Amino acid sequence: MNPKHPIVFLLEDCPVTALLVERVVMNELPHVRLLWARTVAEATARADGLSIDLFLVDVLLPDGSGLDFLWQMAPLHPAARAMVMTATPLPEYEVHSAALGVLHFFEKPLQLPVLLGHLRQALGATATTGADAEFSATLQNVTPADVLQLKSLMRATTVIEFHSDGVVGRIRFELGEITDASAGDLRGPAAFHAIVGWKCGRVSEQPCTGRGQRTIYGSWQTLLMEAAQRLDEARAVA
Repeated sequence: MNPKHPIVFLLEDCPVTALLVERVVMNELPHVRLLWARTVAEATARADGLSIDLFLVDVLLPDGSGLDFLWQMAPLHPAARAMVMTATPLPEYEVHSAALGVLHFFEKPLQLPVLLGHLRQALGATATTGADAEFSATLQNVTPADVLQLKSLMRATTVIEFHSDGVVGRIRFELGEITDASAGDLRGPAAFHAIVGWKCGRVSEQPCTGRGQRTIYGSWQTLLMEAAQRLDEARAVA
C-alpha cells in the first residue's frame, strides 16, 4: 500500500532555492512531506530507513554530486522517482540523468509553476501501478551497465563494488577507462561480463588506491556492447 503522505526528498545546498521549493510544496501539496538535506553526507544519513517517493536533487554540491547520490540510492529506494536541477546545464549532466531514469531535468532558476506541474504528475503516478502507470522511470531501472556508463562518462578514477547473491564484484576505473574487474573466481573480461549481467544487488563506491594490475583493455563502449551481445546470446540459448 502506498503511503498516505508521499515523501519528497530535496538535496539542495542553496537556502533560497530550497525555501522556494518548500513553500511550493507546503502551499500547493499540503499532503506531501518534504525533507531537506544540504550535502550528500547529510542526505545519505537522513534517507536511511525511509520510504521515499521522489528525489529532487541538485547536481553540484559541497561534498559531491547529486547524480552520484542518486545511483547510490537506487538499490535502497528502487521504487523512487527522481528529478534533477542545476544552474550549469551541461550536456553530460543530462546524459547522466537519462542513464539514471530521471523524470525531468530542470535548469535554474526554477520556474515554480513548471516544477509544481511535474511534482503533481510524478506523485500522482506513485498511486498507479502496472501498465496504466503514467511514468515508468524509477531508480529500480538502474542497472550495472548504467552505473558503469555514468562513471566512464565522468572520467572517474574509482572502484565500484557490486554485491549480488553472495558474490562481490569490483570494477576499477582510471580516468574513465575500465582497467580491471573481479567477481568471485573470475577476473578481467569474464568478471566484467558477469557483473553486467547481474539483475539485483547493492552497489557502492570505494577509493581507488595504489597501482592496480590491468586486466581489461579497450573502450568502455566496446566492453558494454560485448557484454550486451553475450547477454542476448545467453537469452537466445535459454
